[in-house]
This record gives sequence, structure tokens and C-alpha cells, in this order.
Amino acid sequence: MSTIEEKARIEDPHGEAEAVDFVRRFGEFWAEPTPERLNELVHPDVEFIQPVEAPVHGHAEAAAFWRRLFSLMPDLTGEIVSWGHRDGVVYIELRLSGTLGGRPFSWISLDRIRLEHGKVRQRIAYFDPLPLVKGIVTRPSALFTFVRNRLRR
Repeated sequence: MSTIEEKARIEDPHGEAEAVDFVRRFGEFWAEPTPERLNELVHPDVEFIQPVEAPVHGHAEAAAFWRRLFSLMPDLTGEIVSWGHRDGVVYIELRLSGTLGGRPFSWISLDRIRLEHGKVRQRIAYFDPLPLVKGIVTRPSALFTFVRNRLRR
């Protein structure tokens, strides 16, 4: 560990400055997201765990995950509702909104994010998947895209 890292750890033992900086970048990236921009936030050995999708491991799978998500909702954006930080973990309540199958759709996710060097090392998303699944299966174009994405994996 370098002297700078040691000093940062002593001055900010719980990573508050890192959390504040990360949440700022997270909000900026979700205001105008692209798969490439969002992947800048993640560690090369990232792990995503979320409802509806299989776990994601590493940069390549994360990029594929973002592409699937944006093929389903091309205008998807996210807005931070609230956030907190404790013991090296950042919690972000995020309102996701976009067009699903030609109609507006939104939901709230609570993300539990473990950072490593300012990047997402692990993200566990907590949300009720039922409204999203219902939105997908009741909108033919969304269902077609969802099924096509599954078959391409």
C-alpha cells in the first residue's frame, strides 16, 4: 500500500470520500447512460446479482448485461432517490424509468454496492421483479426482445 493510500485510509477509515465520489459519478452516468459509460463504473472482476437475470461476472458479461437491458428499454435512465454508506458498502435507491414495449415503465431498485478502488466490485439489486415481468409479458414487442436476448446468450 502506498503512503497516499495509507494516509487516505487513516483520514477516512470508512471510505466516505470514495462513496461520495462514486455516488456522484453513478448519478451522472445514470442520467445519460450507455452500456460503455456504465461499464466504466465497474471493476474488471465485477459481480452483479439481480432478479430476472442470471448473475453477471466480469467486464464482458457486464457489457452484455447492459446491452440486453438497453435493447429492452433503449431510453432507460436512472435517478438517485436516496443513498447511504456503511462499512465499505454503498446503498443506492434508484428510480429506473424508460419505455417498455412502447409504454412508460418505471421501478425502484435498492442496490447494495461493494466498492474496490472506486469501482463496483459487487452489486446486489433488490426489487420486486413481478411488475417488470408483468410489463414484459403483456407487451408483445418487449416479450419478443426479452426472449430474443435469452436465446442469444
